[in-house]
Amino acid sequence: MTKIKEEIEKIHRDIHKIILTTDIKNKYRLIPYIARWAAELKYKEEYKDLLDSERVNIAIHDVLTGKVTIEDIKKLPPLKERKKLSIIQTTETTSSSSEEGKKAAQKKKKDKK
Repeated sequence: MTKIKEEIEKIHRDIHKIILTTDIKNKYRLIPYIARWAAELKYKEEYKDLLDSERVNIAIHDVLTGKVTIEDIKKLPPLKERKKLSIIQTTETTSSSSEEGKKAAQKKKKDKK
């Protein structure tokens, strides 16, 4: 079992206890921050293949246990900007890999001659 799957299993077992025993007075004000952190996890390589519900549970756990702070989440770029950055990064990766493929094909042609 991978490290991420083990982490998800542990969080799934403990999430209700964490929610009920946390000493935060107004948990409901954390909902937008938890949602934003869950959205940010989607862009992290190790979490991108998880179900949304699994990412939300991880986000709840991270916020309530202090693994990530509200201040850290506030510093994140807005989702619209984050999506643009993701598209740009994907495009750069795709274009660089296609350029490498073209160069390799050209080299093969030269080698055949």
